[in-house]
Amino acid sequence: MARVAKKTHQDTLDSLRRTRRTLYAIPESELSAMGLDDQVKYGNSLSQITLDILKLETLKLKKVNDAFKAEEQNLRTATQQLETDLSELKFVTDMVRLASEGIGLVTKIVNLV
Repeated sequence: MARVAKKTHQDTLDSLRRTRRTLYAIPESELSAMGLDDQVKYGNSLSQITLDILKLETLKLKKVNDAFKAEEQNLRTATQQLETDLSELKFVTDMVRLASEGIGLVTKIVNLV
């Protein structure tokens, strides 16, 4: 999968959303006053902008899902090991310390996605 700059991707989504809001803000009276061809263009534009937004959001989610899938087993192992280790400890301070250390690995993996 091609890598897209996150800022560029988000800026594009934001711009499309602002454009869609601008079109939605056109008063009904002005829309009704437009010719049929312009009304069709308006509807088609809103439809296409919405589809573009959905495609970009899907691409963004797919990228996250691919990244998550690549680390899924490591995350599962780390969380299960943390749970097992905590269950074997008797003292609260030991639990807190182990959790603090173990959650670092989990957070590192989660931050990869």
